[in-house]
Amino acid sequence: MPASPNPRSSVDLDDRDSCLRLDSRGMLDFAIEFPSQLQHAARIGRAFRPPKNLRGPSQIVLSGMGGSAVSGDFIARLCESHLPVPFLVNRDYRIPRFVGPETLFIASSHSGNTEETLAATGLALRRGARLVCITTGGKLRDLALRRHLPLIQTPSDPPMPPRAALGYSLVPLIFLLASLGLYPAADRQLREALDLAGLLRDQLRPDVPIERNRAKQLALYLHGKIPWVQGTVGVMSAAAYRWRCQFNENGKTLAYSSEYPELNHNEVVGWEIAPGLSRNIAVVVLRDPSASIRVQARVEITQEFIAPKAPVRILDAEGESPLARLLWTVYFGDFVSLYLAFLNNADPAEMHAIEELKSRLATR
Repeated sequence: MPASPNPRSSVDLDDRDSCLRLDSRGMLDFAIEFPSQLQHAARIGRAFRPPKNLRGPSQIVLSGMGGSAVSGDFIARLCESHLPVPFLVNRDYRIPRFVGPETLFIASSHSGNTEETLAATGLALRRGARLVCITTGGKLRDLALRRHLPLIQTPSDPPMPPRAALGYSLVPLIFLLASLGLYPAADRQLREALDLAGLLRDQLRPDVPIERNRAKQLALYLHGKIPWVQGTVGVMSAAAYRWRCQFNENGKTLAYSSEYPELNHNEVVGWEIAPGLSRNIAVVVLRDPSASIRVQARVEITQEFIAPKAPVRILDAEGESPLARLLWTVYFGDFVSLYLAFLNNADPAEMHAIEELKSRLATR
């Protein structure tokens, strides 16, 4: 990986002042404080006492969008081996036909004003689903208070975008499931994740120079390229999607994600692309050391197909538990996306396209 500033960018990642001038809302500070956010979110999660009617659902549906929905993706992957009921993430105004009185329906909206989530929640209420709301406020909080629905309220101060509030959307959800007997070992796994997050922060924070900072190195590798993030099946698949979204929102760049072994049944053929078309792509593989031997072999063989066409970097997740490995990898990607934003001379907080879209939708 490069060990010096990328000559294609006017920003030196080791010059913190030049980075901070681009960072209008302190996105870098939110990343640095992520371990503290996880601790605070754990206190919120432990304090929530779910009513008895939430127990024993036949299925669980989390309805959310963007940064609020990704926590549902994480839970689905973290719990797929032991959750006794189906878990579905709903990203729509509508809800599945099966949602009804036996469904635990989790409405998750950081702002509380996400129109898709509010519409879906209204439908779930009419179907008699067992609702829980997770939000900082807004219309969703008002609905929960008005209808006496279980409410997990997360902090609105300091104001932060949903993608920077991952701890607040994920950790209370983990404790909700733990309190219902659906997430064993939540406390132990979270303690390990917290320890690793603190260590990783100290390795990747902006005052650590490029030659010792793997996130800065990876950002330099990706700068000027289209990141293509591949994750091994399970938690790394969910992490790859999160990396893609962070590159889109923070880094202001197109990015793509896929997972092993599924990509071996379609995407691998696409890598027959002519070298001239693939020269703008850079691949990052998020690999879970606990993945099966067959999946590990697929990763190695596939990289032999890709390497002649596009550069490849492999990042092995660290941690004993799936939750620790997931959060370690996600946290690593958050730093990479912020450093990539600075290399792109972009403010990672700005969301002009989404704001314009919402403004135009409001007139229809």
